[in-house]
Amino acid sequence: MRTLSKIWVLFLVLAIVASSYAEGFQYESRGKRDPFVPLVGMDRPTVTRLEDVTSADDVKLEGIATGAGGIQVAMVNGELLKEGSKVGEVEIGKISKKHITILIGQKAYDIYLPGEEGGTKGGK
Repeated sequence: MRTLSKIWVLFLVLAIVASSYAEGFQYESRGKRDPFVPLVGMDRPTVTRLEDVTSADDVKLEGIATGAGGIQVAMVNGELLKEGSKVGEVEIGKISKKHITILIGQKAYDIYLPGEEGGTKGGK
C-alpha cells in the first residue's frame, strides 16, 4: 500500500511540474512550419483560384521546386506553374529560390515564400 501511495505522489508531482512547463512554452519556428498548427481544418485560409485573382493580396505562394535541368516551378494558389505561365490576370515572371515575380496588369509584384522576407509583397 505504501508503494502505491508513493507512486501516486510521484505522479502528482510530475503532473504539476509538467503543467508549469507547458504554460510558459513558446515555439520558435526558426524558418520552419509550426508543427502544432493544423494543415487542414477551420483555421486554414481558403485558397482563391488564380482565375479569380484581382490583386497581389490574393496570390499565395505555397512552394518552389527545381526539377531536372534546373527548371523551376512554383505552387501558387494550388496550381503548379513555370515561368511565363498565365492564368487569368496573373502571369508568372521570374521564379527564384525564395520568391516569385508575378505580373497583374502592367504591375510586377514579388511574392515571397512564407517566412522569407516576412512573406511581403511589393508592387513595382
